[in-house]
Amino acid sequence: PHQRAGLYTLAGGSGDTVVGAQLHQGNALSFNNLADADAALECVRPLPAPACVMSFNASDPSGAGGLAGDIATIAAMGAHALPVVTTIVMRDTAEVFDHHPLDAEVVVEQARSVLEDVTLAGWKVGFLGSAESVGAVAEVLSDYPDLPLVSYLPPLSWLDEDQQMPYLDAFRELILPATEVLVGNHKTLTDFLLPDWDSERPASPRELAVAAGEHG
Repeated sequence: PHQRAGLYTLAGGSGDTVVGAQLHQGNALSFNNLADADAALECVRPLPAPACVMSFNASDPSGAGGLAGDIATIAAMGAHALPVVTTIVMRDTAEVFDHHPLDAEVVVEQARSVLEDVTLAGWKVGFLGSAESVGAVAEVLSDYPDLPLVSYLPPLSWLDEDQQMPYLDAFRELILPATEVLVGNHKTLTDFLLPDWDSERPASPRELAVAAGEHG
């Protein structure tokens, strides 16, 4: 004989459940029958689409950083990466030798093409290749001001000074104010955020955060 059991659903909940189903023929279902049917329904129910994160970064042949690293990290978090190539880096596993930035228009066209039919959950900005691309990417970001932005500032000592300084100035003016999370090694962030730091002790995380907040 069947044992008595209770079966409930939340008030105002979706009717797309076993509880809301209608039995058209056959005997009344037992509690175990209902539990099995509910499990089967969950198996065939469409899975929710993963969050999509667009990453602007370099193509890195070492696979340790750049877009390769972003794709692996975003996937590990259960999201889907939308990679936009900004520059092609020439490097081995130890150092960067050179890079070939893409035209800013090409970078933007990659992003705009995908943004036409994909709903975004957030942004990741890495090395953008040139001051011109910083400006172009910042314009894309400004069209979606409510999306969170994670920015990474890599060490750029390998860049010629006539490329490095305009890039950092553009990043400071255009990307940093929109950034919610800023990532980088301690020396890089200190040199960038506190260029006049001359104390023997290293800048604290709080001091770096305050300096970054002054631009946001």
